[in-house]
Amino acid sequence: MKKTTKSAAPGKKFWICGALLGICLLFLVTLLLIQSDKAREQADLSGIVNYVKIQCATYTHYNEASESKSLLRSIESTRQVSTNIEAETAAGQELTRKLLRESTEQLWLTGIVVLDPDGNTVCEYSSDDRTLARVHDNLDRDIILDTAIHDEKVYSQRINQNDGSHIDMSACARGDAPGVIVTFYYTSAEFANRYTLTLQSLLSGYQKATDGTIIITDGGAIIASNDTALIGQSSNTHDAIQALKKNADSRHLMHLNVDGVRSYGIILRQRDHYIYAYIPDTITFRTLPQSLAVFVLGYLSVLLMIWQLLRRDKLKSLRKQEEKEREYQKNLLEEVKKAEAANRAKTEFLQRMSHDIRTPINGISGMLDVAEHYSGDLQKQAECRQKIREASDILFELVSEVLDMSKLESGEIQLEEKPFDVVTLLDEVTGVVGRLADERNITVAHKGRTIEHRNLIGSPVHLKRLLMNIMSNAVKYNRDHGHIYLYTRELPSADSSIATLQFVCEDNGIGMSEEFQQRIFEPFTQEQKGGASKFGGTGLGMSIAKSLAEKMGGTISFESTQGVGTTFIITIPFKIDTQAGSHTPEPSAPAGSIRGLHILLVEDNELNMEIAEFLIQNEGATVTKAWDGQQAVTLFAKSASGEFDAILMDVLMPVMNGYEATRQIRALDRADAKTIPIIAMTANAFTEDRLKSKEAGMDEHITKPIDSKLLVKVIAALTGKNAQRPTAE
Repeated sequence: MKKTTKSAAPGKKFWICGALLGICLLFLVTLLLIQSDKAREQADLSGIVNYVKIQCATYTHYNEASESKSLLRSIESTRQVSTNIEAETAAGQELTRKLLRESTEQLWLTGIVVLDPDGNTVCEYSSDDRTLARVHDNLDRDIILDTAIHDEKVYSQRINQNDGSHIDMSACARGDAPGVIVTFYYTSAEFANRYTLTLQSLLSGYQKATDGTIIITDGGAIIASNDTALIGQSSNTHDAIQALKKNADSRHLMHLNVDGVRSYGIILRQRDHYIYAYIPDTITFRTLPQSLAVFVLGYLSVLLMIWQLLRRDKLKSLRKQEEKEREYQKNLLEEVKKAEAANRAKTEFLQRMSHDIRTPINGISGMLDVAEHYSGDLQKQAECRQKIREASDILFELVSEVLDMSKLESGEIQLEEKPFDVVTLLDEVTGVVGRLADERNITVAHKGRTIEHRNLIGSPVHLKRLLMNIMSNAVKYNRDHGHIYLYTRELPSADSSIATLQFVCEDNGIGMSEEFQQRIFEPFTQEQKGGASKFGGTGLGMSIAKSLAEKMGGTISFESTQGVGTTFIITIPFKIDTQAGSHTPEPSAPAGSIRGLHILLVEDNELNMEIAEFLIQNEGATVTKAWDGQQAVTLFAKSASGEFDAILMDVLMPVMNGYEATRQIRALDRADAKTIPIIAMTANAFTEDRLKSKEAGMDEHITKPIDSKLLVKVIAALTGKNAQRPTAE
């Protein structure tokens, strides 16, 4: 029963939510449809009144143009009558009705009236007496009599009559005697309505039932409408017109009441007329009920479809949920196992690192005890020093690998983009590895070198590190009297500016088990427990190699058989150095002497200060010490120009670090501030640290622990004082 109740509850909840959502949507859809219908109706009414406005102007212009042409023809006819009369009288004939009738018939006129200068009728003829009488009503105007005085002056006028007919009348001076000739032409109402555009005909195509009521007014009268019952009425007594005049405009609909019917209306002003349009709500929202009904039916259909889909998918959902639960439990167990494995790996790594770090430290402290015991035995002292150095080298390698891996994982390693000779680099790598292998009589050879482009652009430091990791591992995990072969070849490349090199390192060492091959690139992994003490290392070499290869855009793979050997394949693309011949080779630093030089030594650690001071003074140079960057800047600023030959600058110091101290020294307003060699002497050994040194204005970067020969070589090269100079007295 409980299951039935729980399964029925979601259905009831679904329909309740569906009903509430439907009501909300129905409300929103109703508002949207109302706004849509209003916007549509506003667009329709605006379109109608704007069209009517344009057509009104067009009709007016047409009728005015037609009237102007008719009056011009009337003027021409009047002048022709004057010419005819002048010709006839000059021929000796008198001005008679017959002469006027002939001119009337000849020029298709209704009649002619000849007046003297005072406006009295001299002679007249008309085929329509009523038209003649109407013309006489307009002959007493001074403007008509003025034409008798001015020969070039003419007058024309259209006389509109109540029945829709009109008379075109014109006047000009007589040519035969002083006076005025008036001609007129009658146009019937039937003819005028047929050939004159009327505003009422403009509205004949608009139906009141669909387009609403359209009204055109002129002054205070309704002159045209698609509701013919309104024509002739006064606009001042029409409620809709008055309401629209007060509140409506040409861009927005106004809601108004017309004889108890709610309507929307709009008004537009034309040059000679006002145009009104209004339409009842029943027409504006005529499609609203049907649209709402369609929406309700559609919504109910969608709800039913969703309900059917939910019912059909319910069992599938339950099955999937059960499967997910089982999968979750399975994944949870796997995550627990992985977490346990990670904890074991961390514990093993810490144990191994503790062992591997303590071993060389124990060797160093133990050899110090041995050396102290044999303080008088010089041979034993030398032997102890050699073993201390070997132990410190091992410790240095362990720390460097851990730091390298940390930098790679955080993405802080920065690749170089500099030209280099790959053949020279490979010779250097095989030379170093060969010296390591000589102790165990392992043969190291570079075979099968097929390289078309040896001058490349890339990061030679990291390439050398990658190859050294692979080949030193081949030495470490090899047998005595074994061999290591390096093959290099250039692969075909689709890009002519790229050279893809493949490096193959093959050895016949102890190989790897299939199990270990699955996790060889994981950090801190070594195949044999206790392998670090037997073979050395942290288990980071392969992880560093893989990270470097991928960072340079390449790949690394391998094949290995336990007891047979291992082959590593590294493929990396490099840019081809197309300007290899134009590079100025960097001069190698000569192994000169620094005797007699005066060096400013900046170091905050007393032990490091003592070591560096000893190394410099042992080579015959003098030292001035500064314990932080601020002291260094102060000492240099107070020194005489050229007093110091070089500055050895630690980087990480209190008060002011070495980078900032270098910038301030370079910014001093003295000539030697820009030229004095400044050498970074720091434990920061990464490429980005070298770049920071260069950016700060340092000339060279030497890493700790300090190689005394390299230090002397760099100082001598930068100062340019390779020849021994006498020590200052």
